[in-house]
Amino acid sequence: MSSSLKRSLAALLSLLCVVVLAACSGIPRSSGVNQGSAVVPVENDAIEFLPAGPIQNGSIEQILRGFIEASSSPVSDYAIARQFLTPEFASAWDATTAVNVDSGLRTVSQTGENTGRLVFALTAQVGAQGNYAEINPAVSTTFEYTFQQVDGQWRISAAPNGVVIDRFTFDQVYQSHPLYFFDSTNTMLVPDVRFFPAGASASTRITKALLAGPSQWLAANGAVQTSFPEGTALVADTVPVTRGVAKVDLNAAALSADPAVIRRMKQQTSASLQSVATINSVDLLVDGAVLNNSISDSASDVMPPPIDSRPLVLTAKDFGYWDGTKIDTYGAFANVMIQSQPSAISIGTMTNIAATLTSQGVSLVRNGTAQLVDSRPGLIAPTVDNFGYVWSVPADQPSKLQAISTDGKIQQVDTSWASADRILSLSLSHDGTQVVALLETNGSYQLVASALVRGERSIPVALGPLFTQTLSDGTPVSVAWVDATTIATVTVNSAGIGLVRAQEIGGQSKELSSITEGTPQSMAGANTISGLRVLTSSGILLSLRGGTQWQTAVSGVTTLAVQQ
Repeated sequence: MSSSLKRSLAALLSLLCVVVLAACSGIPRSSGVNQGSAVVPVENDAIEFLPAGPIQNGSIEQILRGFIEASSSPVSDYAIARQFLTPEFASAWDATTAVNVDSGLRTVSQTGENTGRLVFALTAQVGAQGNYAEINPAVSTTFEYTFQQVDGQWRISAAPNGVVIDRFTFDQVYQSHPLYFFDSTNTMLVPDVRFFPAGASASTRITKALLAGPSQWLAANGAVQTSFPEGTALVADTVPVTRGVAKVDLNAAALSADPAVIRRMKQQTSASLQSVATINSVDLLVDGAVLNNSISDSASDVMPPPIDSRPLVLTAKDFGYWDGTKIDTYGAFANVMIQSQPSAISIGTMTNIAATLTSQGVSLVRNGTAQLVDSRPGLIAPTVDNFGYVWSVPADQPSKLQAISTDGKIQQVDTSWASADRILSLSLSHDGTQVVALLETNGSYQLVASALVRGERSIPVALGPLFTQTLSDGTPVSVAWVDATTIATVTVNSAGIGLVRAQEIGGQSKELSSITEGTPQSMAGANTISGLRVLTSSGILLSLRGGTQWQTAVSGVTTLAVQQ
C-alpha cells in the first residue's frame, strides 16, 4: 500500500471517528453528560483527541469531569487538561506518572464545599516509562480532588498525579513500541514492549525510556542490559524528526564508549525507533556532532530472521513442511523422525539440530542420528535454542531444568519457579533470550515469562524474575512464540472447547477464535497470528484463517514440530 493511500485512508478513518464521537457525545458515562472530544489525524497517521477546555461557570462536578476527559490528550504536555488546574498546581501536576485505564463507567461527585471525588474500576496501568500492566480482576479506585476559585471559576488545586482514561480512548491514543536492549552476551537484541502516546512526541518518549534502561524483570540478574554509558541523556530533551530522519542528540557521557559499544548504541536506537511510522533513519549525535558516522546501525545480525511460515509436520510416512498440497520433505531429519515417531519435536533452524521426545526420553538429533541425552521419567516436550542447547525438564520437577550441549555436557539452569508443583509447557524465544512456561501451583495455573542469563560460551545459567501473563480459564495445553514480542496459549475449558489467547509480553492480550471440534494437543507459531497452528489429538492440523476461524489444513499428522 502506498504512503499516499495510507494517508487517505487514515484521513477517512479520522473523519468517521469525528462523526461517530459527535453522535455519541450526548451519552453520559455516569450521572452527568460529557462533552464530546474532537479527533484529528496526526503526522504518523495516528489519532489525537482534542477535548474541550473548562466551561464557563462550571460546577465542581463539571470541572472534574471535564478534567478527566481532557487528560486523554497528551498534546503539548497535556495543555488542555492543565487549563482545569490553578496556575500554581498546573506547573506541579505530573501527568506522566501513571496512565490509569478503566472501562469508562465512573462516578464523579462533589463531596464538600471545595472537594470532589472520582471512583472508577482500574483495569490496566501504564507507568512513567511506558510499562503496561493488566489488572484482572479490576480494582475499585478512588481519587480525591481539591478546588479553589480563580477569577470566579472553579479550578483544581490538588489532585493525584497521572491520568485516567477509558479503554476505547486508550487504544486510540496510545501505541505499543518495543524498545531494544542487549542480552547478557551482547549478541542479540531483546524487545521490551512499552506504551506511549502517538504523535510528534513519540520519538522523544521512546528515546528517553530507552536511555532509562530495560524493565526490571528483564534487567534483574543482568539478563538484559543497555550499551549506553551511565549518565547518557538527551541534550535538548527532544528528538526531532525531519524528512524521516530522527536526530538523537546525546550529552558528553556518550563519548566514553568505544567503537564496539557505539555500534550497539546505534543498533539499540535504530531498532527502538523503527516502530515510529515517520522515521526512516536515525542520526546519533553528541552535542550536535554526528557520533562516528562510519559505524553502521544495522541490526540485522543481532535479530533472528523469520522462520519458515509453513507448518513442519510428521506423519507415519514423511516429515517436512506442509505447503498446502503436499509435504516438502525435510531431508536432514526426515529418516530419523519417521523411524522414531517422536511425540514432540523442536528444530533449531539456525543450528541444524533437533530435540525429540519418545518413550525413552529426550534425544539430540543431528547429522542424521539421534542420541539419547535425558532419560529421566515424565519429561515434557523439549526445546532447542539458537546456541545449540537442548532444554529438558520433568513435568513433576519443574525446578530440575537442564540445558544439554551438543557434546553431552549437562548444565543445571536455575529457575525462578521453585514453588511450582508442575510444568506443563516450556518455550524459548527464537532469539534464545526469553523463556515462557505454563506452571501449576496448588491447583491453579500460571503463564509466566522470564529473561535468560547466559555465561561464558553462551551457556544457559539462570532465569530471571517471573513476569506473569494473562491466561484463559481452563486447563492449559501449550504455549508457543508467535514473534519476538507475542506468545499464544491454548487451554481447554470444562466444556471441552479450546480457548486460544494471544499475549504481547508487556502489553495487551486478546482471545482468538475458539476451537470447537477436536481436542488441542500442541501448538506452534510462525511469525504472525495467522501463522499459528494447532494439532488435535485426532491428528488434524488446524490453521487460523483470517484470524477468525480455525480450519483443517491437513489430517493424519502425528506430531507438529516447533521451529526455533
